[in-house]
Amino acid sequence: MKLRNVTFVCVAIMAFITTGCSRIPQAAIDVNKQVSAGISSLGENGIEMVDAWEQSAFNMLDERWSNIYEKADASYRSNKGIAVETALTSQQQEDVAGLSVLIRDQVREKISTEANSMRNIINSNTKNTLDANESITNLLASANAITTFQQSAIKEVGSLIPIPPVISDFINNTLQTAGL
Repeated sequence: MKLRNVTFVCVAIMAFITTGCSRIPQAAIDVNKQVSAGISSLGENGIEMVDAWEQSAFNMLDERWSNIYEKADASYRSNKGIAVETALTSQQQEDVAGLSVLIRDQVREKISTEANSMRNIINSNTKNTLDANESITNLLASANAITTFQQSAIKEVGSLIPIPPVISDFINNTLQTAGL
């Protein structure tokens, strides 16, 4: 009775193993590795897009330099109580130019900060996605190795534990051999 139970358990385990695990084609693993290259390219393209955005913002700011200077001049005159028609001294002109440069530099700093923030997000997302994809690739390769190991283990188990024939067939064959 014990041998019958052990045999039944072994057969059930082998049936579960052979039906529960299928081999993952190497092509699937290779394609997943190629996905990583695509993810890297997307990250690089994103960084290039941010670089172009930053340069465009700087260019737009430079195109508005005369407006910045005019606003700085108006603000300076208002704070100092100088009429629009009154000519500024060379020192006052330097003060207006300095104020204009400070405003421009503040805007440039905000542009750079925003661009760096976007670059950091892209780099972080690219790294996280690459790490996740690498984990998937490793999982596929590991599952493939487990499947291969299980298949060889099944062959070994099959040769170690003979599965007894159906009892009625065994008895009939034995009786026939005995001449009955």
